[in-house]
Amino acid sequence: MVVDTGGGEYSTITDRAWHILSNTNHSSLMSGYQSEHEQVLSVVNAVTKAYIEGRDEPVLFVMHYTTLVVDKNEKESLHVPFQSMRHGIKFDLTPKTHGGKCNMTIEQEDFPSKFNGEKIFFNIEKPTQEELDCYDCYELTSEAEMSKTWEQRLCRKSKKTTHEGIPLAEWRRRLALAPADIVEKTLENTTQHYMTVDCENRTNMRQHYQS
Repeated sequence: MVVDTGGGEYSTITDRAWHILSNTNHSSLMSGYQSEHEQVLSVVNAVTKAYIEGRDEPVLFVMHYTTLVVDKNEKESLHVPFQSMRHGIKFDLTPKTHGGKCNMTIEQEDFPSKFNGEKIFFNIEKPTQEELDCYDCYELTSEAEMSKTWEQRLCRKSKKTTHEGIPLAEWRRRLALAPADIVEKTLENTTQHYMTVDCENRTNMRQHYQS
C-alpha cells in the first residue's frame, strides 16, 4: 500500500490485497491519465493485512469508502494520508535517510513504513478469515467522516455542472484530472458570460469583447 499525497481525492485499493467488508452502494468514475477509457468502480469498506517492521505479527488496516480496482495487472493500492489525518492519525512522510521518521502514528502507537527511493509504502496481503479473527485491527479512516464527505460530494454532483454542453468528466480531463469540486469552482469563477456590456451607447466603440 503506497502512501501517496498526490494520488487524487480518494484512496484506491486492489481486490488482490483487500478483503471486502461491505459495499457502500456508491461508485467512482475513473479514467487513466491521457486516456479516453473510463471505468465505473465500486466504493467499498475493506480490510488488509500489513507487515510492520519490529512487530512479531501482522496487523489489520481498515479503510472506509475507498475505490475498488478489479484488475489482475494492478499491484498497488494508493492511500491518501489526508483522509487519515481527519481521523486523528499522524504521518511523518520524510524518509529516515533525509532525517525523518517515515512512519504513521495511531493513538501514540508508531507504524514504521518502508521507503525504496521512490515511494513510501507498507507491504500488504489479503487476510484469511482466521487472520481477521485474531490480529489487531486499526481504522485508517473514519466511516462516519467518509460517509459525510460522500454525501456532500453527491449534493455537489447533483448540479451537473456543464459549460457549453461539455460534461464535468470532460472538464476534469482537460484540467489535468483535478478533483470534481475544484473543477466546479473553477468553472463557476471563470465562465461569467455577459450578453451586453455595461455601457451600451453611441459614444463608445461598437466592437466589444465578451469575457
